Amino acid sequence: MNVNRRDFIGGTLAALGFSALPGGLIFAAPPGWKHGGTPNVVFGVVSDTHLRTANKGNGIGANWPDKYFVAALRYFKDCNVDAVVHCGDMAHRGQTREMEFHARAWRKVFGKSGGPVKLFVTGNHDADGATYGDFVEKRYPDPTERAKHVLATDMAANWERIWGEKYEPVWHKEVKGYHFFGRQWGVDEGNFAKFLCGQDATLHLADGIKPFFLLSHARSHKVLYRTAAKLRNSVSFFGHWHHSAANWNKIYFWGCPNIHVPCCEPRGGNGLSGEGQIAKARLEGKEAGGRSRQGYVVRVYDDMLVIERREFGEGGSLGADWMMPLGKYDPHPFSKAELKKVIGGSQFRDGAKLEVSLDRIDKINKIGKTATDNPVNPVNPVQENSATPRLTPARASASRTAFVWGIRVRIPLADGNPDSRVYAYEVEVIGEAGSQKLFKAVYAARCNMGIGHETNGGVTTLEIAKDELPPGKSLTFAVRPLTSLGTSGRPIITDFKV
Repeated sequence: MNVNRRDFIGGTLAALGFSALPGGLIFAAPPGWKHGGTPNVVFGVVSDTHLRTANKGNGIGANWPDKYFVAALRYFKDCNVDAVVHCGDMAHRGQTREMEFHARAWRKVFGKSGGPVKLFVTGNHDADGATYGDFVEKRYPDPTERAKHVLATDMAANWERIWGEKYEPVWHKEVKGYHFFGRQWGVDEGNFAKFLCGQDATLHLADGIKPFFLLSHARSHKVLYRTAAKLRNSVSFFGHWHHSAANWNKIYFWGCPNIHVPCCEPRGGNGLSGEGQIAKARLEGKEAGGRSRQGYVVRVYDDMLVIERREFGEGGSLGADWMMPLGKYDPHPFSKAELKKVIGGSQFRDGAKLEVSLDRIDKINKIGKTATDNPVNPVNPVQENSATPRLTPARASASRTAFVWGIRVRIPLADGNPDSRVYAYEVEVIGEAGSQKLFKAVYAARCNMGIGHETNGGVTTLEIAKDELPPGKSLTFAVRPLTSLGTSGRPIITDFKV
């Protein structure tokens, strides 16, 4: 669908059934909708690739391959990006050879010359990598020899040799009429603010609605506070924290679009977080998120910015694109209160059912043992209202792996609303009248991975030990799907006879 600028700003999209915000600009597009025109500029974004040398020997790439960074670059190439942003922490231990490994990966995809514009900033591992543990010191005991292998010994010379461009503590680059500003690790935020204000004097950054982009490794809230009054059109990208882009809470901080970039390192990142969205329970099963390698493709139009979230390990989208109308708003449409109005709720499909069964479950997380032998066959899995033996304690196996009787709840994937991906499930267990209810919460299986790459069809399993259950011969289980913002869908409810 093509939408010209006049119609877009004029608010005529409301007549087409789209959700409009004050000022006539759209934020949440219907499922499957994309901006119909050609973007003015397209750039890929990664961070925290953390390539490093092997723990043993002098090799690089054996245990820490470049395959995920390369996969990201190849996807960017397929998207015909005009530039690639890297928000730092390339060289895990601050060694020149680790940065050189990144350069080889770049040439593998884009050749020795040409390619997209490089918009790279350094992170703490690049600038201070030699201080992480005593790895470099042990490898190169002689200080003179060690200095030859550490990037920070002469960052400017090493950077120019490896990347073929001048190293600047703060820099400005223009790509197809859009301005990008970078802050290297260690540069004071106040100095970066002065640099930006100085650039504004000639570039007139605050004029009109065209955005400009701030790039750094760690988020720069002081800069945004100091410059917000004058530089209202900034969009910031930062890395460092390795949080997942499956989480909608990671795109807006301190009153500005300040977008966290997830990690794309070889060992993968989990980075799930959402305790603040769960009212009555703590989230369980963080490893269910999967070890993902993530990044963005950003497409900038006259009137909106669209961020595609990708997983580069197994592939696939992490959910609906983030769409941000450009302009001045109060409140901003990326603020959490506004996002909740438009993200909707994740939903189960019509006819979805829970599967509840009585099983012997291991307590590996509580006793720190691994269930390596004596596999247990579950007591017959049962559907709603089926009878099973009463709960009785189980003995520890000969291998000292502890098992107890408990309930296993299998939750079907809540993908009934494809534009609002499920992030977690709240589980409520109700026993006999007057008894205290039990509340549980669990991350959706592999919500950290691309859609279509969920384990076992996306079924999420929650195990509840006997001693946690409320009293009663019959239990009621109610499971409600949640987005990462805490918006919820309709629950599915199952009765179970103990």
